[in-house]
Amino acid sequence: MKLLTLLTMFWLTMIGATANAGGRPADMKLVLNKDGIRVWSYEVPGSPLHGFKAVTTVSSNLNSIVGLIADTEAASRWLYRTSEVETLKRNDESMSFVIRVVTDFPWPFKDREAVVAGRIIQDPQTMVVRIDSNTVGGYAPRTGNLNMPVVQGSWLFKPVGNGKVEITMTGHADPGGNLPASLVNLLIQEHPYNSLKALKSVIAEPRFQTARVASIREPLYQ
Repeated sequence: MKLLTLLTMFWLTMIGATANAGGRPADMKLVLNKDGIRVWSYEVPGSPLHGFKAVTTVSSNLNSIVGLIADTEAASRWLYRTSEVETLKRNDESMSFVIRVVTDFPWPFKDREAVVAGRIIQDPQTMVVRIDSNTVGGYAPRTGNLNMPVVQGSWLFKPVGNGKVEITMTGHADPGGNLPASLVNLLIQEHPYNSLKALKSVIAEPRFQTARVASIREPLYQ
């Protein structure tokens, strides 16, 4: 079993705010700049595990990206080490949701899972779309899985013209168990880098390029 694989399993779906997705903490450190994807890490008060911020730009529109994020059946194709995303609650009118996210760990370690609740909002002036959520209680993990006590993160989709959207992804998680924080922090870039790299490929498919979400508006110049 590769140590890299074990230590990066838990960087699953980070969909809930840990920091202002557009901001940059003073101690933020650039840890990866590759394939048009930049990843920073930063210290999180009260936690030995660092948070991350990742930024890239894709050829797409807002509807396509939100449509991909909302397609839970496609999640395992691009979200790194994510084996399943199950919708537990969904309200299209309020753009809110509750989902169960399962991360695949190699034997003999237990798979991790987290239940997170969140909401999709769009700024009517800038058209920027943001998805925030955090872990919620009241849901028992499936038999054999280990519950993740903390999963926080956010997605920020900013139209930048010429058929492109800037994506900012932030996150912080506690996978539970006894994974060493020092080595986990060393490999923090694995989840956001691999997820965004795969997203760039999947979002180009016709089914997502033509996706439409009723409550998401596009800027006039697109």
